[in-house]
Parts: sequence; C-alpha cells; structure tokens
Amino acid sequence: MKWRWVVVVVLLVGNLFVWGVVWQSQPTDFLQVAFLDVGQGDAILITAPNKNQILIDGGPDKKVIRALGRAVPFFDRSIDLVVATHPDLDHIGGLPDVFDRFAVLAYLAPETASESAAYQALQTKIEAERAQKLLAQEGMKVILDQNTWLEIFNAGTKDGESNAASIVAKLTYGEINFLLTGDAPLALEERLAYQIGSGLEAEVLKVSHHGAKSGSAEIFLQKTAPRYAVVSSGVDNRYGHPHQETLSRLEASGATILQTKDLGTILFKTDGHNLRSEALSN
Repeated sequence: MKWRWVVVVVLLVGNLFVWGVVWQSQPTDFLQVAFLDVGQGDAILITAPNKNQILIDGGPDKKVIRALGRAVPFFDRSIDLVVATHPDLDHIGGLPDVFDRFAVLAYLAPETASESAAYQALQTKIEAERAQKLLAQEGMKVILDQNTWLEIFNAGTKDGESNAASIVAKLTYGEINFLLTGDAPLALEERLAYQIGSGLEAEVLKVSHHGAKSGSAEIFLQKTAPRYAVVSSGVDNRYGHPHQETLSRLEASGATILQTKDLGTILFKTDGHNLRSEALSN
C-alpha cells in the first residue's frame, strides 16, 4: 500500500517550491510517464521512482478511470497531486470522477477560471474532498523525488484566454526531459521559444492542443528538438485533430510521432539516461 506524501509549500527567492516527501516500501530506479488514451482530450500520469504520482488533466469524461485502471495497480487508490492545465472540458471533464475514485492530496491549477458546469462541478468536488488547492505560478517547481521535478514555464492569468493560460511544464529526471504543453497556442509557444530557448529541449514533447494547426510553431519545435512527439486525440474526432499541417511540421522536426488514437495509452519508462516506450493498446 502506498504511503501518503506531505506537501510543504516554501516561498524562496521568488519561486514557489512544492516538496513531496514519501515513504515507499519498494522504490524503483525508473520514472514512468503514461499518456492516457481518453479519447478527444488529455490525461497524463507521472509516476516517480519513489512512487509519487501526478495526474495532469483528466480528459473529457470518466474514460480516464478506465485508462488509469490499466496504468496503476488495482490496489492503488491515491494520487498525490492532480494538475489541471486549464479549465476546458476536454482536460477537466473526467477529474470529478478521479476525485471520486482516488484519494487526492492536492490540486494545482492556473488562476484562470470558467463558468462552465464542468468547472463548477470540479470545484465542488475539490472542496468536498478537502484537497489542498495550489495556485500555479511561473517558476514553480514540484519536486517528486531526488533528481525528479516538474518546472512550470507558463501559468496564465486570471482574465487570460483559456488555451493561452495553459500550464506549460517540463518534467526532468536525470538526463531525460518531457515537455508538457496543454493547449498552448502558437503565440505562447513562440514567446516561450524566445524567452527560454534551449531550456525547452526535451526528448518527449506532448504536442499542444491535440495536434491542432494553432499549435506546434516551427521555432518552438526547433528549440524543443524532441525525439518523440505525442499527440492525444480521439478517433474520428470532429475537429480533424491532428491537423496535417501540424503533422508535417512535426515530421520536419525529425520527431517520431506517436498518437493515442492509433496506439492507445503510450507509456514511457526511463532510468534518467535511457528511454523506451510501449503502447498499452485497449
């Protein structure tokens, strides 16, 4: 059984650091990142070597529960931190079901809110379950384990447009990096490319906005230089995601494109030096 972690928030030199301390009977040397097949939406499960877990987004509906059931042991009924990159339905619609199914210690989101029924239902559930609410900030680091952290590059503003407010974060374990982009639009990607530059480099890129042509800017891909580009979208979705223009830009970048609509859940496993992937087909 997984022990609970304790979240301590420390304000230090203008940056907010969230420390996770956990005691686990069987730690491993591997970080696992599962891009869950939730149809037309996003959901990413991160499991650190010490078994700390972060769920980033929850897809549009309760399909996330089935996907999580394939990615975690049947006895695992806790998630240490849930992150909502932004309040769109295809990213938060399944999170109330996650709170029903799992004991969630803390919830992290940008200041951007929504008047949608899905958003209000999620806020009600968070309050009912008494999860600690944390406000995402640029420069924040979430420490999962030794040599494992999530650094936030963008966290939006209270009055910002939803997609532009997407949390953009880089997950690091040793020499291996994952760049997670929510629904970041071209303008945001371009700003980050010029602002952060080579700091965006990552072996794995979660392609923004399900492969819409409004994302995956050329300069952003140049700075990211991914080996793998993961697209999370639904089969025969009404938006035509991923767009061929986006796929062409990804191909030109040299990345290997992996799509949940073709492969199901896509799991990466790394020891901090080497990286391998596998498909957990439905």
